[in-house]
Order: sequence, then C-alpha cells, then structure tokens
Amino acid sequence: MDLNRLVSYSLRVGVFASAMLSVVGLSVWAAAGFKNIVPAIGSRIAETIGSAVGGDASGIIYLAIAILITTPVFRVAVSSVYFARERDSKYVLISLAVLSMLLFALVSGYAG
Repeated sequence: MDLNRLVSYSLRVGVFASAMLSVVGLSVWAAAGFKNIVPAIGSRIAETIGSAVGGDASGIIYLAIAILITTPVFRVAVSSVYFARERDSKYVLISLAVLSMLLFALVSGYAG
C-alpha cells in the first residue's frame, strides 16, 4: 500500500472516531439535562477510558479529545513502520526522532 494512502486512512479513522465519540458524548450530556461536566484532573488515561466506558459524558468527550490529539502521533508511527518495511534507514531515523519528540511533549506536557 502507498504511504500517502496509508497515512490518509489513519488520519481519517482517527478524526472520524473522535468526531463520533464527541457526538455520543454531547448526546449523553444533553440526555442528562446539560448538567455540569466534571473537568479533567491530571492525565490518567485509564480513568478517562473507565469513565467513557461507564457512559459518563465528560469521559466520552475527553476520550474523543485524547484520540484527536494522538492521531498525528499515530500517523508518524505508521510512517516509521512503513519506512522500516521499505528499508529506508534515513527516513526511519527521521520519523523516529519526530515520534520521540512528540511522545516526549505528550508525556512531559512541555510544548515548546
């Protein structure tokens, strides 16, 4: 499969999944009478997933946001795997460097 097609599919799936989860979360919030949404505390993804699985509107919306944020990171990971399969070491190193910077920024919260 072509890299451009593979990347476009991965980006489309990430954005579509995030949009659908947002619609579901907003629908659950509307069905509950637009009660206040609990703000996210910390960055514990396990609690967010548990909250989303439990049907909590804020958990579903925060999960949608997390998926939207990680979509470009997944795109770089897909590119790294593609370049490794093509045995293009120069672009593997470049994409792994970009991936490591993205992951560091996500984990540390440092944005520039």
